[in-house]
Amino acid sequence: MADCKRILVIKLSALGDLFHAVPVVHELKNHFQCPVDWVTQPEYVNLVKCHRDVDRVIAYPRRGGVGACRAFLRELRAHRYDLVLDLQGLFKSGLSMGLAKGARKICPSSPREASHFFAHETPLSRANTPHAMDRLLDSLRHLDLEPGNAVYPLDFPPADPLPGTRPRLAIAPKSRWPGKDWPLESFIQCARGVRTQVDVDVVVLGGPDDHDAGEALVKGIGERAWNLCGQTPLIQLGSQLREVDCLLCNDSGPMHFAAAVGTPLVALFGPTDPAKTGPWGEGHTILRPPPGPGGYPDHRSYKRPGNAFISQIPIPDVVAAVAEKLAMNLEAPPRSETSPIP
Repeated sequence: MADCKRILVIKLSALGDLFHAVPVVHELKNHFQCPVDWVTQPEYVNLVKCHRDVDRVIAYPRRGGVGACRAFLRELRAHRYDLVLDLQGLFKSGLSMGLAKGARKICPSSPREASHFFAHETPLSRANTPHAMDRLLDSLRHLDLEPGNAVYPLDFPPADPLPGTRPRLAIAPKSRWPGKDWPLESFIQCARGVRTQVDVDVVVLGGPDDHDAGEALVKGIGERAWNLCGQTPLIQLGSQLREVDCLLCNDSGPMHFAAAVGTPLVALFGPTDPAKTGPWGEGHTILRPPPGPGGYPDHRSYKRPGNAFISQIPIPDVVAAVAEKLAMNLEAPPRSETSPIP
């Protein structure tokens, strides 16, 4: 496509998946040098607005009735696009692609819910790994664009300075599902163990619903530990994580924020597969219990009560991984806000 004047990208959710789409949009902008619009769900509009390469963000109407749908359709069809990319692959994203005015419409290489019926083209699956990010890159390969290192051109709004001094360890102890959460007592014992090796301040990060967990953590960890859960909007997490030397977390949104800004990361996985949904790029430390006699639990089991599987990750292994990350980061040069992720 030598003459591409405007592009529409459709990626509705969820938080980690949107981070996976950020480098794809950057590659499109970098190659075609034209405006790029993005359709996403309302709760992610502010995150997408942080992307320097996005000209216009269109909120998909999850609620609001007929009036909201009409407003969405007017905004969606305000421009004619030379290229429309559905990076979600669900019926609702496919329908949005079908309703958009576009000369060329491309669905993902692994479409679901009949979303491919709204597309003109379906890319071949040429991903080298099962990772969700690699599957998104199939859309670039279909356009004869060879993906490079992932770049996250995100300008997060500034947050208040974090308490304490560096070196600083951040802990994000909660996810949306209890089955993905390492026990709070294990986080406490880990932080204490790290402090026997590195003199480190600790901040606990999370949303308003995580406040009680944060209080339990700082009480158990002791002095120079602060509970910041619910004190700043989610979108400012990127700015906060640039001030820490290591993030310890479960498979959750903060993990993807850290990967995007280049913060050293130790991520703990249970039923979900890090090969598919883990942080993209090299240099991250991923810890997961070994499979049982029947293999790993079904990845959907994280929605069931209990966190027995992820609880098997040994505390000493996590202590060693965090202490190593802290030591390495103290010796590393400062991170750039737009550093590519290998």
